[in-house]
Amino acid sequence: MAKILISALLCVAMFGSMGFGSPECPTPNGRFASGEQCDSYTECQDGTPVEKLCPDGLLFHQRTKATGECTYAPYSTCKERARLQPANGTEECPRQFGFYPNGDATKCGVYRNCAHGVASLTKCPEGLAFNEETYQCDWPDLVANCNAEAYLGFNCPAADSADDSAAAPVDVSPEGELRYYRHPQTCKKYFVCVNGHPRLYNCGKYLAFNSQSKLCDFYNKVPECYALLKEKQRLKAEKQQPPQVAQPEA
Repeated sequence: MAKILISALLCVAMFGSMGFGSPECPTPNGRFASGEQCDSYTECQDGTPVEKLCPDGLLFHQRTKATGECTYAPYSTCKERARLQPANGTEECPRQFGFYPNGDATKCGVYRNCAHGVASLTKCPEGLAFNEETYQCDWPDLVANCNAEAYLGFNCPAADSADDSAAAPVDVSPEGELRYYRHPQTCKKYFVCVNGHPRLYNCGKYLAFNSQSKLCDFYNKVPECYALLKEKQRLKAEKQQPPQVAQPEA
């Protein structure tokens, strides 16, 4: 009976060690988030754990139970693992890798793309600002470190101004009250003021903003813009005409 019990215990020990990994290596091979630090992980090879760090500025994301990679902050899931390695920044970059604002709230459409401590400047599409929290280009009024009015060069008139009701059609959306204004320098662009903050829109090359319909429309449907277009075409045609040569007198 004693021999049977000893044999059973040996089998449990043998097969149990094969079926269950160590705390550091849940499976013999793979990468696993480690401890309380979001930019560190454990790489296991044949059950042997090796602690590793992501490059400065990147975080470890556990993609599956046994796989993961170092990636940018918005694409990782750290949860309670909030601790990070000390920053190893440069004059251009707070950390070796990452996307960062350029530090000027009036030029928030430009951001720094840092790789190995060297920054390259990148521009958002026209009218958008870099959002450090999402690593995406966003409406300026939704970006904490952006001055939307200074960046876009437009201040939304007060809703109760004397001529506002005539100049700015109003819509109501889940975001709040929307008011529409043609760009003061071109018919192709317009601003939508959302709760008093401007957002820039562009109709494109062949369309103009129609303040009546609050949509982009053909120029001939917007009389004031059509008149400006015809005048611009006339002046361009005059410049392209060859100079007249004076005829010699007989």
